[in-house]
Amino acid sequence: MTAGAVLAGGKSIRFGKNKALQPLGGKRLIDRAVESLQSFCDPVMVIANDLETYIGVGTCLVRDIVPRQGPVGGIYSALLFSSREWVFVKATDMPFLVPELASLLLSLREGFDIVVPVLGGYYEPLCALYSRRCIPPLVRQIEQPEERQIITFYKKNRVCAVDEARWRQVDPEGLSFKNVNTPSDLAAIDGFERS
Repeated sequence: MTAGAVLAGGKSIRFGKNKALQPLGGKRLIDRAVESLQSFCDPVMVIANDLETYIGVGTCLVRDIVPRQGPVGGIYSALLFSSREWVFVKATDMPFLVPELASLLLSLREGFDIVVPVLGGYYEPLCALYSRRCIPPLVRQIEQPEERQIITFYKKNRVCAVDEARWRQVDPEGLSFKNVNTPSDLAAIDGFERS
């Protein structure tokens, strides 16, 4: 079994308010993110700086150990608190997860520390699998605040980069990677879901 972690510590600057609490099709984004992991992850954690906001979510809440480190701090906290060797990390503003994509990533773990899809030539680090073996390089990155890019610690780990041609076989529309940064993004995704 794999643990799951929803990173909910973002500032939602472009959205203007906490987007994790915004409804989409009758469910808040945070609830959708948690539910998308529950079928194959146990436990599922919500990682955030301000846990009081998420008390009603109904899953394990974990406060960022090193606050204000962005996704790097969230991944670090998830791995440190995980009772499992692997953690599936997902951003709260990515409301969908095609189960077949999760299955594909899980099937590729052997011999790697990170399994991450590639979209448009770039890693998608907030819909990826991380092993607890990532903890030491994450600590080194956190200790060097000038290294803010989330994938810096990838250089110290064995990475399975899942190319677009491969993952599109199970998620042809890239639904798992649609995200919400602005209110107009939310409206577009809501329209997409209803169509």
